[in-house]
Amino acid sequence: MEPMVEGHAINTYVFCPRRCYYEYVEKVFYHNVYTIHGKLLHEHVDQSGREKRGERHLYRSLYLSSERLGLTLRCDLVEEDQGNLYPVEYKRSRQADWENNQLQLCAQGLVLEEYLRRPVPFGYLFFYGSFQRKRVEFSETLRKRTTEVIEEIRQLYEREAPPAGIDDWNKCKKCSMVDYCLPLERRKLKGKVLWERFI
Repeated sequence: MEPMVEGHAINTYVFCPRRCYYEYVEKVFYHNVYTIHGKLLHEHVDQSGREKRGERHLYRSLYLSSERLGLTLRCDLVEEDQGNLYPVEYKRSRQADWENNQLQLCAQGLVLEEYLRRPVPFGYLFFYGSFQRKRVEFSETLRKRTTEVIEEIRQLYEREAPPAGIDDWNKCKKCSMVDYCLPLERRKLKGKVLWERFI
């Protein structure tokens, strides 16, 4: 039986395939200030429950899975407003148009769509850093890319060694896995000069 892909792995994989391999195949994870901050911010939304705000119904921390996609995930929040149901994914950063966030949200939409047996055409990203929402339309292009990434992640389980990383020091230095991944040291051992001001 093929492994089920975890929803958050989509975000991690698009950020860095090597990190995704460490976390979801090798099952190695370390915290840093950014991951701990995100965890603290998520404490409220991670509590399962249902509430009503005005005309909106809110369902928190819903666990869903799709046999068709081979995907299991947790929706931070599913809202129901004027007959529309849509996922809301919470992020610690300020508003940003990053593909990894959009793909993670789209995956939630696809699974929710399958569960409800009705279209889920959009969702929202909520950014703690700016306290703003961004609507994301689940276009055919975004849906196709999401399913492609899910399959790419599944193929990681067949590898005996991690894939290449992003090799971008501005991103690597903020990653909680930097001391495990050792991107600078690996590049030095390969005889390649990278990020010269840091070597």
